[in-house]
Amino acid sequence: MTSTERFVPILIEPKYEGNIGAVARSSKNFGVKRLVIVNGPKLGEETRKYSMHGYDLIENAIFVRSMEKALEEVDHCVGTSGISDTAEKAYLRNPMDPERMVRWSRTVEGDIGLAMGREDFGLSRKEMELCDVMVTIPANPEYPILNLSHAAAVLLYEIWKGSNSLPNRNARMTSREERNILLDHYDRLMAVSDVPDHKRIISRVHFRRMMARAAPNVREFYSLMGTLSRAMDYKRNISPYRFAETSEE
Repeated sequence: MTSTERFVPILIEPKYEGNIGAVARSSKNFGVKRLVIVNGPKLGEETRKYSMHGYDLIENAIFVRSMEKALEEVDHCVGTSGISDTAEKAYLRNPMDPERMVRWSRTVEGDIGLAMGREDFGLSRKEMELCDVMVTIPANPEYPILNLSHAAAVLLYEIWKGSNSLPNRNARMTSREERNILLDHYDRLMAVSDVPDHKRIISRVHFRRMMARAAPNVREFYSLMGTLSRAMDYKRNISPYRFAETSEE
């Protein structure tokens, strides 16, 4: 599998079938093989016209009813946003630029979803919370919002240009299931530590993004799980899981 084949555009409730066709065409240009569409419109001749030689991606696209279902098709999720806000409290929109996102992609294994929101307002808050990292395309601040298909073309070009080879690792990288277990463990630690409810969602997103950027391998996963377990045991001695540190076979 080539490096670009790891990337899977996930179109969240796109309104216009022409945009869907154009994304399929760009995907074909840059070696992407799969497409996921969440609650899309009825597809017809306009989709075929805009997709050109990428129409096979439309024919083989996966159609689902929610972003959560779409994420079952990938191991990581990159959310896209036309708004870049690096303020400390703007925890949902603190994105990477495309080049940094490509560098990050080299540190993780598995398939990477590119979640692209609606043409009018993009991704919802809930959907952004599900993203491991965010990316934005730098543009004229007077009009920074790109058309859906244009944004897809820019991102896929950057991926094609920058994704050459994956680094060799001595230990297996964590799976999405393992990262979700780690997140759940972090949730339990916040609960037993009496972190106020209104701060838990923000903290969880920060932890998810930090873990995604760090790209922990399985050894690091078990080390973190062990530390979190000990912290919960120390606080209330009610930890539901006990993970011993293990070595890779």
